[in-house]
Amino acid sequence: MRQPPGILLVTLFCSLSVPLYSVETELTEEKTYCLRWADRFLSIKDGQNYKKNKISAAKFPMYVDLCLKNYVELRNMYKKKSQSK
Repeated sequence: MRQPPGILLVTLFCSLSVPLYSVETELTEEKTYCLRWADRFLSIKDGQNYKKNKISAAKFPMYVDLCLKNYVELRNMYKKKSQSK
């Protein structure tokens, strides 16, 4: 019995999408962490109302990218700081 090509494509798509989903979840966790980190950093650096200041608000994406590039180092640094308290 021969299967229609549509079933083969659906099966192939489902089997390939599972690993991609797990990678996307990991990236989402990093991105979420970095969004929160950049918000905390700018709140401390430029004040709680930094989002109302156009110059400070423009820095936000730059700090998110900085965090994403140095994600592992930042997490390790904060982990060490919390253990030394």
